[in-house]
Amino acid sequence: MNPRVKEILSANPFVITALWSDDRVRSIDFATFLRDYFEKKDSLFFRILQPETFVNAKTDGRTIYWDNIAKMKDYDGTLIDAPLDFCPDVLFEQSQLVS
Repeated sequence: MNPRVKEILSANPFVITALWSDDRVRSIDFATFLRDYFEKKDSLFFRILQPETFVNAKTDGRTIYWDNIAKMKDYDGTLIDAPLDFCPDVLFEQSQLVS
């Protein structure tokens, strides 16, 4: 199993630098990773590729996510806001070792 995102150290459009559970610092360039979505306004990824949204990235000690980007059905069928997150293994594969 790959390490998990322990702490976000910086989130600048469009690079997140994070401390991982193996105590190494890695950066992820989302502009490269999600380059095909900058023009796809109907995509959820387009929403996080807005600088004012991107900088609000969070971690739960496992992965990186953004609040209230997606919608999901609640138990009664009502649409509610939901976070958009990424598989931590994908993030690890897309990251570059900093230190």
